[in-house]
Amino acid sequence: MKTSTITRWIAVWLLASVFLSWTIISISGVAATGKPRNATATDPPHELVAALQAMGPHPSLGDQAKVFGRLIGTWDAEYTEFSKDGRTTHFSGEVIDGWVMDGRAIQNLFIIYPSASRKDRFIGTTLRYFDPKSGTWRVTFIDPENDSVARFSGGAVGDDRIVLHSQDADGRETRWSFNDIGPDSFVFRDEVSRDGGKTWWVREEDHMKRRGAAPRAQPVGSHWYPLM
Repeated sequence: MKTSTITRWIAVWLLASVFLSWTIISISGVAATGKPRNATATDPPHELVAALQAMGPHPSLGDQAKVFGRLIGTWDAEYTEFSKDGRTTHFSGEVIDGWVMDGRAIQNLFIIYPSASRKDRFIGTTLRYFDPKSGTWRVTFIDPENDSVARFSGGAVGDDRIVLHSQDADGRETRWSFNDIGPDSFVFRDEVSRDGGKTWWVREEDHMKRRGAAPRAQPVGSHWYPLM
């Protein structure tokens, strides 16, 4: 074999070796990090969500995890608001509940879809955690659109009901209740009392159905009415 031919083969072999080495290094970089080598190390839009979410309740909650834990998931919501003059207003939306903060709390989103009466969706959020000192769940609701913050406390009442209370400075008491809680449905009520809880006016009643659950037949002739 001529010297020139040997030289050309050596050059080809060296180029192939360099290309193969670069390919192996590139693949190794992706495998080790799960990202391309030229990708940024962080993902700002998702870092908060990733750090906030939890896969389940913290062990310290014990049986208290079941109180709100049974509501974890996404619910299709039918909202009904009652005005003092007897008018009713209906909205559709969804409620999403999930464990957050290493499973020490539950956060949810109340969402009302856009409709003919409002251009943008409404979205509010609550943060719920158990306070072992008082033996109650503490709940804070935040409505940024209307600059409203409400604080409640309470817990389970029986096997299928949760009741939370809040009192304003003027003595008006607000009661939030989760009623008829089952695997695939529950009813939420927002009520107010101005006589120390002797009588209650229902301001809102919302019917929740777990997303993906099979439809349930409504008994013939059945109706539901607001509690006055």
